[in-house]
Amino acid sequence: MGKRVVQERLAAMAVIESRVRTGHPSYGRIKEDLDMRLAGYAGEKKADFYMEEATLKDKPMVLKDVMVPAGGKRVQVDTLVLHPAFVLAVEVKNMTGELYFDEDTGQFYRIKNGVREGMRNPEDQLNRSIAATERFLASIELPVRVHGAIVLASYNGLIIQGPASKPIFPVDRLPGHIEKLEKENRAVLKRTDLQFIVDTLSLLSREKQDQYFKWYNLTDDDIDFGVRCPSCFKIGMERGHGKWICKKCNSDSADAHLATLQEYRVIYGEVVTSKILKDLMKLPNIYLANRLLQEKFSTINENKRNKQYRVKSDLSLLEPFIKHLLYRR
Repeated sequence: MGKRVVQERLAAMAVIESRVRTGHPSYGRIKEDLDMRLAGYAGEKKADFYMEEATLKDKPMVLKDVMVPAGGKRVQVDTLVLHPAFVLAVEVKNMTGELYFDEDTGQFYRIKNGVREGMRNPEDQLNRSIAATERFLASIELPVRVHGAIVLASYNGLIIQGPASKPIFPVDRLPGHIEKLEKENRAVLKRTDLQFIVDTLSLLSREKQDQYFKWYNLTDDDIDFGVRCPSCFKIGMERGHGKWICKKCNSDSADAHLATLQEYRVIYGEVVTSKILKDLMKLPNIYLANRLLQEKFSTINENKRNKQYRVKSDLSLLEPFIKHLLYRR
């Protein structure tokens, strides 16, 4: 069903949290936002693993972290399962503690270690995902019902009072739920319909550059520049003898700058110059910066004095760093 790639926003949050000093006024909020996204990503990866166990007659198409247009805005759907017989929106929650859905007030809260904590209602989030997806499908002349489910990725999350209108269950029950949907519904979508949905949503889901500096009141001076070591993930590798050298763990790398350029791209955008690269990677001269860019990247202008290069998205280069953060939690 395809591998879930690192989300653009998760990658950006990881980069910012690791490069902003801990004493910055916004650091606490940055770290809290990152921890929340890491927990969500870990839960979604677990749901992906169990989804592969479903035994189905027709193989579904699965979209992950898809942005569905909704009245000029966009609604993020954790997982959207597209099958000839059904469409399923999955809201994955990696929560612990005793979980309560209060149908009278519409509130959701948990009790953990004796402390009651109000949280965003997953049922409301799922309902928004379903409504947005149904409107989108109707807009492309495929008016079908969208099913929904809330999946708990952590076995330490106990449902004491569940939602009235939507199914909620542990992640290991997801395969059975998908198999049941296939048995109970007749095929209404062709394989060409499914591919059209995938292609259209993939095009619409291209995330525009988020304004992280504005959100967290950051300036360039707040960002710690330097090349990240792919072994210990510390910042500050030095260039020498055609490779990058980490004096913190004594490792070296021929291409550590490529992942660092992806870090630059997710928070600043895809356009980079030799001057920017020299400052970003603390290189001794601009000629080396020019050479590193010319080896891998294409130019987007013909200005010899201020040549611009495009850094294409390759979030796979940041996956080792994200995995390191997950294991560290």
